[in-house]
Amino acid sequence: MDAVKALLAHAVDYAGLFPPASLGMEQAVRNYRRYRTEADSGGEFAWMLGHFVVGAQRLGEFADSFERVCCGEREEPWTLSVVCSGDPAADMRAMEEFQQGAAFISAIETRVASPEAAEALLVRTQDAPTQYVEFAPAMAESILPMLRSHRARAKLRTGGVTADAIPAAEAVAGFMMACRRAGVAFKATAGLHHAARGVRRLTYEAQSPQATMHGFINVLLAAGLIFHGGSREAAVKTLLEEDSGMFRLEENAIAWHDRRLTTEQISEVRGQFAIGFGSCSFTEPVEDLKAMRWV
Repeated sequence: MDAVKALLAHAVDYAGLFPPASLGMEQAVRNYRRYRTEADSGGEFAWMLGHFVVGAQRLGEFADSFERVCCGEREEPWTLSVVCSGDPAADMRAMEEFQQGAAFISAIETRVASPEAAEALLVRTQDAPTQYVEFAPAMAESILPMLRSHRARAKLRTGGVTADAIPAAEAVAGFMMACRRAGVAFKATAGLHHAARGVRRLTYEAQSPQATMHGFINVLLAAGLIFHGGSREAAVKTLLEEDSGMFRLEENAIAWHDRRLTTEQISEVRGQFAIGFGSCSFTEPVEDLKAMRWV
């Protein structure tokens, strides 16, 4: 496996249902299927696709759209990451009623408001698939040990449709450092449509305000530094890099500035620490990587 595939294999959880894309269910399902299968729609990059992300309360709608779009055709099973609504009883009921088959629930994502809520959630869902828990960074020290004891993972929100939803590089690095100390893996989500950090429109509206958004390569490589013993300062510098040309492919490695991660090190990071990221677009990450000549 080369360094790019080590970094990005199954890394992109497709969240086309969520802002700023906010696609209808059938369109999102059709998109994901195309990305998996059709070369002219990104299918040749299907190796980058992770889960299809869907809200718990929309699982019935998903099942109907999946049946219409796939029409019973045989293909590799879809894996779903289910975002909970905040109504635990309704969410669990929706997941229990979901008929598994050609698409099955592989992960659950839940936001909690307190350590007590996190503990209750983890006890209630201890038999569930992989659990990602999102929480305010200030609660990291109390919640992360809890996640480790329940073999759950953390979720880091890296953006949104307003500028104030984008955390500072120092906060992102601090979150990852806390996860590393606690021995907890994480996924990132929101605002990671582009490979490198830069000024982007916050939504797809023509007059959308702009803000400096994080890049998914920056985030994954900063996580790699932290996982392999790098400093918070080095991670912040990586997160702040806006020149995609500074990230260089070498034989069996990725290098930038005075930093370097081998393919083997990157594989360890992806398998044990930085599991992936959610994006409401799959075409934008692919186009950025093409422009960098990485794919």
